[in-house]
Amino acid sequence: MKDGPLNLDTAAASPTLEAEWQRVAALITLTEALRGGYPLPDGFEDGFAEVQTAMQVARETGAWVALRGLLTAAELNALTPFDLDILAAALAPEATPALGPRIQALQPVINRPWPGLPLVQELMMMDSAADVSVLMSRLSPTAPLITSGLLRVERAGDTLTVRASARAGRILLDRPTDPGPPPGADPVPCPDGWDALVLPDHVTARLKEFEAWISARGTVFGAWGARHVGGPMALLAGPSGVGKSFAASVLTHELGNTTGTPWALYRLDLGRIVSKYVGETEKNLNALLDALHGVNAVLQIDEADGLLGKRGDISDARDRYANLEVSHMLSRFERHDGPVILTTNLRGNIDAAFLRRFQVVVDFPPPDAHMRADLWDRLLPPAAPRDASVDISVLGEAAPLSGGGIHNAAIYAAVLAAKDGSDIGLTHIARACWRELNKESRSVRRSEIGVLADHLPEEEHR
Repeated sequence: MKDGPLNLDTAAASPTLEAEWQRVAALITLTEALRGGYPLPDGFEDGFAEVQTAMQVARETGAWVALRGLLTAAELNALTPFDLDILAAALAPEATPALGPRIQALQPVINRPWPGLPLVQELMMMDSAADVSVLMSRLSPTAPLITSGLLRVERAGDTLTVRASARAGRILLDRPTDPGPPPGADPVPCPDGWDALVLPDHVTARLKEFEAWISARGTVFGAWGARHVGGPMALLAGPSGVGKSFAASVLTHELGNTTGTPWALYRLDLGRIVSKYVGETEKNLNALLDALHGVNAVLQIDEADGLLGKRGDISDARDRYANLEVSHMLSRFERHDGPVILTTNLRGNIDAAFLRRFQVVVDFPPPDAHMRADLWDRLLPPAAPRDASVDISVLGEAAPLSGGGIHNAAIYAAVLAAKDGSDIGLTHIARACWRELNKESRSVRRSEIGVLADHLPEEEHR
């Protein structure tokens, strides 16, 4: 546990952390040899001394400078060289994946590639009780590695393991440590920018404010010292088909342009999160949010009223556990360090306690005639031939469909035209709009599609 100065001066940020991983690899080699009772490779001692010297030089010249973006000034001052030893051991399986199986082989009772405390003690050659006390003190709940969120101490059976957080791995390694989708969510493509949205200006402005909440977090909570809050969280509310989910993908796309780094959008799969077994829903949600913590990713939750419904009176055990699930989600989302977008068609069904915790609430209105015309023009297949009688402004004034309804009708009309081998005409569009309106469980009148009713065949009214 040799101490040395911590240089976090950004002006001296040329060294890399490569010597740290080489040192951990050498310590693993030494441990493997000692356990197996076989000789070390030729030249190991000289090579280890060179790696140790290179690591010390790198630390003294600013190899860990990225910590400045992860820790407060007080946490930086409390950090010790031994903390860096622990952090390097925890990061090693992420930095050099080939070390993961070797670490796991040294601790067969732990089915994980991250080092357990017994292995950390062994790697660091900590023999005395005093050394072990130092190790435990640097992993206590009040230690800077823990309070800053750099490191997590997790239980694996009867043993504790140390693992660097996703945010620490991403910043210190300058790459994602887990490129796969998080458990319980699916990736969503985000190809379009703000120009793709057809929304009132005030709605787009609120979405851009939420983007600012995300992109300005480093300044507000870092340089300006604002009291840290989780999230941010946004609620997008409005009728079905008004563009809430599409807006989430556009916002994520624009985040990449604003920040200069790609952002991913993941849509929560309720079927893989919600469970009928007590405690499983909370466990699944924790695993999902832990995987996204500090990562450049937006989590989208559709039909949020079903997940975050109002808590009710307790009449039996099922009500008690249902309320506990909602309460857990409430606190868990609040602690999550990453943007979450929730969409709902029934804003009034969401527990009122959640509303206070949303940084931005955006109400999406149904499109007006001008917006509907714009949507028709965009959503009819651009390469499809249109009959000269198709007037986009007339379509906007006709059927009061939502954006999603217009998309369905536009594709339906194109299918009908392709079947007839003709240009897309008003008859095709009228039939498509009629089909879309008749999805609703009510009696639909021909007048509801306006002037398009004149182009609807009589048999369609049966």
